[in-house]
This record gives sequence, C-alpha cells and structure tokens, in this order.
Amino acid sequence: MNFLQIKGGIPGIEPEILFKVFGYPVASSTLFIFFILVMFLVLGILFSKKLKMIPSGIQSVLEMIYEAISDFISSIVGKDRADVVIPIIGSLFVYIGVSNLIGIIPGLTSITFGGVSIFRVPTTDFNTTVGLAVASVLFLQIVSIMDFGVLGHFGKFFKFKELFLGFKKGIGPGLLSFIDLFVGIIEFIGEFARIISLSFRLFGNMYAHEVLAVVIMGALAYALPAVWSMMGLLVGVVQALVFGSLIAVYYSLSIKTEGNHGH
Repeated sequence: MNFLQIKGGIPGIEPEILFKVFGYPVASSTLFIFFILVMFLVLGILFSKKLKMIPSGIQSVLEMIYEAISDFISSIVGKDRADVVIPIIGSLFVYIGVSNLIGIIPGLTSITFGGVSIFRVPTTDFNTTVGLAVASVLFLQIVSIMDFGVLGHFGKFFKFKELFLGFKKGIGPGLLSFIDLFVGIIEFIGEFARIISLSFRLFGNMYAHEVLAVVIMGALAYALPAVWSMMGLLVGVVQALVFGSLIAVYYSLSIKTEGNHGH
C-alpha cells in the first residue's frame, strides 16, 4: 500500500465487490490476482524467447533467485526430493512474495472505479490466504497417499490394527495402543488445523501491515512513506518465506524417510 490510499481510510476486512460475471462476484483482490497471473504469463513468454546458455542481465538475476529458492527448499526436504517440489513450493513462494510486494508500486492500488479501488493486495483478503492454505494441505495429503498408499496414509492416524494387537497382548499394551490411537486422531485433526494456522498467519500479518500503514502514514504522511515501504518489503518477503518453508516442512513430514515410517 502506498500513502495515496490513506484518503480511503482503513481498509475493511471484506474485499470490495467490483462487478459480477454470470452471477459470480469479482472482488478487487480477485482482479489483482488475475493481473498478477497475466503479468507472470506475459513475462514468462517474453523471457523464454530470450534465454541464453551464458546468462546475462535479468536472466542472471532470475537464475540467482531460482538457485536461492532451490537451496533453501533442499535444506528442508533434502536434495533428492527438492526437484519434485520446487515447481510447487517455489511457485507458492514467488506468487505470495509478488502478491505481498506488488502493492508497494506507487499508484497501482490507487486506481479506482466508481470511487472504489480496483486493486487490493490479494494476501490482505482472507479468501485468498485460506484458498492457498486449503490447496497446500490437500497437496500434502495427496503426496502422503502416493507415498504410503491410501490405507497406509490413514493408518498413520487411525491405528485400529495396533489397538487390536495391543489388547491381544494384554491390558497394559492395549491401553498404550488406545492412547496411541487417540493421539493419532488428534494428529489427523491437526493436519487440517494447518489450514487455519497458515491462512490466519499470512492474512493477519499482511492485513495488519495495511492498517498500520494507514494509521502511521496518516499521522506522518511526508516523513515516513519511504521507511514504511521498506518495512513492507521486509514483511512481504518474510511472510512468503514463512509460508513456503512451512509447506516444505509439512511436506517432509508427509513422505517416507528413514525417521518417518508411520509417524
């Protein structure tokens, strides 16, 4: 957000509905998402035609960013698994990072239609963050099912077989297996509780930054815009890094590893 937006007051939690397409409401954040996607598409087509074996200029910068993301993900999930998830987790990181930072461009979020800003930073809309969280958690479930199989995946949480074998051995082992079953059910609930934690963390931080921008820059409109914009850069990058790293950690817990066989 830039200081020109302050005139509109503190942004509401719900995004502004601009128009409807076949009865489906298109919000300002949705329009910004399409803008970002089209921008990625156009830039991807343009840069793909100018790729060289010996990189220079923007290609060198992009390759440095890719290598940095690749090394970061590799440090979490391991080099053998990094190539598999880089397209997904790397795309999440870049998309969230751009979504967080693009609002800093002067004048972009000040474009209005009918007195309403047509562009709202996507990650300040809870619909966007919960959508990203749901897609990420479903991806993790699919990965786990592909690695362990359907029965193996759900067997990590619902340990009825272990319960039967435990009571077969005696009361003591049976009670321990019952506790293990209870813990597994809690872990299963926790899998989907990640949706709440991921979405609220990203939305809360980005929305709070928007509100503070209005409050602080409204009081010091001419002394603080540059400083707060730099803070916005830091917040945007950090939140993208946190979201991406958490998905990478959850991914490493969802696959078969030497220390992860059914836990």
